[in-house]
Amino acid sequence: MPLYWFPAGIRFRDYIFTEPVPLTGWRAPDFAGIAVVLARNPQWGPKPLQPLSFGDIGELPSNIGRNDLLVSVLPMPYSTAAQRRVLCCELMSARLPVSAAEVVRKLDVLEARQQEQGERILSLLTFIARFFEPQPVGPRNTIGFLSQLAPAEATESGS
Repeated sequence: MPLYWFPAGIRFRDYIFTEPVPLTGWRAPDFAGIAVVLARNPQWGPKPLQPLSFGDIGELPSNIGRNDLLVSVLPMPYSTAAQRRVLCCELMSARLPVSAAEVVRKLDVLEARQQEQGERILSLLTFIARFFEPQPVGPRNTIGFLSQLAPAEATESGS
């Protein structure tokens, strides 16, 4: 039976953060990375933890400090501040709910693209169908030897 190793922690997008620990008494590690502040929320799954804030480890918001909050870290030891800032923005945009207007706009774009691709497929099928149509056949030569009777020979044999 194959054994699989699953790292402990919490996953946001394709990034695996450390296992969440209580925020009270937490001390920032000595390496660069991204920290996420989490709150318990039974509506979230598979772990009932909702992300509240993503940020560079050294730039966590100072207005958080409740006892029921947790923190998790994504170590990025050889990253630059710009790389961490871009990843924070990506993670924040992923957790924000999408408005209904945005969903409708995206559906309209997908429907238009699907309609265009459907028309292209039909034109390709029409083009391919031309290869299977019967081709016009020209006059054929007869096969074998047939002697052509000259008009003079025809009259002599008739008399």
